[in-house]
Amino acid sequence: MGYHPRFETTEAGSFLTTRCRNSELWLNASSELERATLGYAAKYAERYKVTLYGIAIEGNHIQSPAHFPGLNRAHFMRDLNSSISRALPRYVRSYPGGRLWGRRFSSELTPFEDIEKEFFYTVLQPVQDGLVEKLSEYPFYNCFHDAVWDVRRRYKVVRWGDYNEARKNGTHVRISDYTEIVSLKFARVPGYEHLSQKAYAHLMQAKLEEKRVEIVKKRYSDGLGFMGRERLLAVVPGSLPGNTKTSSIDSHRPRVLSACPVRHRFWTNWYFGNYYQYKEASREYRAGNLNVRFPEGTYKPPILSPAPKPKDYS
Repeated sequence: MGYHPRFETTEAGSFLTTRCRNSELWLNASSELERATLGYAAKYAERYKVTLYGIAIEGNHIQSPAHFPGLNRAHFMRDLNSSISRALPRYVRSYPGGRLWGRRFSSELTPFEDIEKEFFYTVLQPVQDGLVEKLSEYPFYNCFHDAVWDVRRRYKVVRWGDYNEARKNGTHVRISDYTEIVSLKFARVPGYEHLSQKAYAHLMQAKLEEKRVEIVKKRYSDGLGFMGRERLLAVVPGSLPGNTKTSSIDSHRPRVLSACPVRHRFWTNWYFGNYYQYKEASREYRAGNLNVRFPEGTYKPPILSPAPKPKDYS
């Protein structure tokens, strides 16, 4: 059984994850790649009017809680993941080639009331995974400070397609002529719009520390420690992690992420209601009814053209 269909809605957020093939550790291989990844996230978030609540670039996966008011999650993820794939061999010479991502991205419906939980899950990934005990020790980008203080970092993004096309045509070009400046902006977690920036940041810092201490205590009680900054910096790009999440095509994947059983039930029912409507609409569409109405936030299935008849040369 393949990955279940994903439906888009303006009434809930999404928790997005894309993992490298075989969980290989490529994404923290260079600071240039990290800046490019953040620049692409900013570029496409602006292009598609996406609300980003946070982003984590771990060694073998990238994840983000987000909201797509334009019902264009598929377009955003297509452009972001393909741009990162093309950037990797440009900045990491040891990359052997081939596809970067293990499979298509995963996306779980996340009610707005549960965005906060997934935000802290995202920013505390380095601690949860046993990489560092404190975020201040993490040598790579972590979005927490920027997100809670509304810091908007600027990145340079090169339009490589246009640049290479111009060079192919023999035109004398400068890379600066094909470089744009983008700003990475994170939205405030829903439910705290009434707070001042300072009050919001201090509240989130207190919550972060409380959650971090709980994670650290549990790891030590389980007999687990932390890699630490120096060992993290010594990781060979493309190597396999000591421990990582694994799944097969048949593994269970949640449709909804919610700590509240009422919300979980509501959105699960919403999902399966759309699912059965989509199946019926798809059946009619493939049978020839091209005017059938699909549920909002779904995509029409492809229709395969019949193979052409062989020519008669007799």
